[in-house]
Amino acid sequence: MIQNRCASRGSDRWTLSVLFLLTCAGSTLPAKAQAQDEDVRWTNDSELSFLLSGGNAGASTLGVRNSLRRIGASSEIRIDLAGLRTEATQVSRIAEGNGPDDFVLREERNTERTAERYSVEARYDRSLSERFFAFGSYGWTRDTFAGFERRVIASAGTGNQWGPGEEDWTLKIGYGVTYTRQRDVTPNPERADSFGGARLTLDHFHQLSESTAVEFQWVLDGNAKERDDLRGDFTQALSSSLGNRLALKTTVQFLWDNDPPLGRVPLFTDTGDPTGEELLLPLDRLDHNVSIALVLTL
Repeated sequence: MIQNRCASRGSDRWTLSVLFLLTCAGSTLPAKAQAQDEDVRWTNDSELSFLLSGGNAGASTLGVRNSLRRIGASSEIRIDLAGLRTEATQVSRIAEGNGPDDFVLREERNTERTAERYSVEARYDRSLSERFFAFGSYGWTRDTFAGFERRVIASAGTGNQWGPGEEDWTLKIGYGVTYTRQRDVTPNPERADSFGGARLTLDHFHQLSESTAVEFQWVLDGNAKERDDLRGDFTQALSSSLGNRLALKTTVQFLWDNDPPLGRVPLFTDTGDPTGEELLLPLDRLDHNVSIALVLTL
């Protein structure tokens, strides 16, 4: 047992070392290329969406996204933050009294959280040539409704790029390795909480017109230990400018997990009586989010 733990720790350290070296490789460029990065540009896009309803039933949804970018002649640093929280209120009514003309109406409101997800990711891209680039990233996500308390992924790799420096479109396809640590809400004894893997990314931006742009950010991760453990984050957005710094953005996000974490499901008899037992069953493979938000660009 001790030997297995030591071997696992050694493998983890080796994987982290490889990720570190691959990340550093992207920054070993000639001094002339680094000097070009003195002409850097900072941008920040902040999104806010909010929905509130009340009356016979209540619900509130708050969504926040922020993307900070440092763009140089041959490198880019991007820090993305996102948060989503939804609460629903159910209203129960009972009448107490002696009849239809003599009663008191009482209401009971029960509010519970139905969705909650937070994430932050930092990514560094370095152009190696006109068609090739290297990247490294580190991300943290919390989504208890999807079955995990935290998921930390470090990645590094290279890829191909088209249209860098163009104002109307860019396309990047990346291929890399990952190291993942995940803690589930309901631990699965048959699954390791840390593992290495592979990553495929696609980043595409296209300025369709003077006021309309479309953007794709797709990430597909695979587990090197379990082939069925595939996860994807497919985000696409359409934004329309409302002014120099204000835009309206519609975002559709699909979160796919081919081998999702386990969830506890209470067991009932055929007559509807509780047995006091719980079953461990996989959660749904697909989650999706649709948001319409105002974007402030600084």
